Amino acid sequence: MTGIRTWLIAALAAPLLAACASGTSTEHLEAQDGRDLHSDASVGDLVLCLKKKLGDDATVVAYPEPGKVDVRVGYGSRADAGYSYLINLRAAPRGGTDVEVRSAGDWRPMLSQSRVTGYVKDCKPGSASR
Repeated sequence: MTGIRTWLIAALAAPLLAACASGTSTEHLEAQDGRDLHSDASVGDLVLCLKKKLGDDATVVAYPEPGKVDVRVGYGSRADAGYSYLINLRAAPRGGTDVEVRSAGDWRPMLSQSRVTGYVKDCKPGSASR
């Protein structure tokens, strides 16, 4: 009975661990349809807020063009394995930030796309100046 239980646990654990460790390239994420949002917060506010909420899972990529930043969401120190989300932040012409959230579609039980989108919506203006 113990052997069957061990085998069953191993059989179930392997796919779950593989799903948690998956990720994809930035190029693949850029090819996905994204969810468009607008935030009253500035790009700087959003970067600080998302970095605080996502911690080591967030890699911030700033471009030479002012107001253009990407936040790539991976797996902390294993981000080289790929990314789950790509969050494009672009300064909006009339203030605030235009945001696009793209998902790799991989399974992250503790970080769903709706949670990532909620993090963006929860970021408030003014946090970068504090």
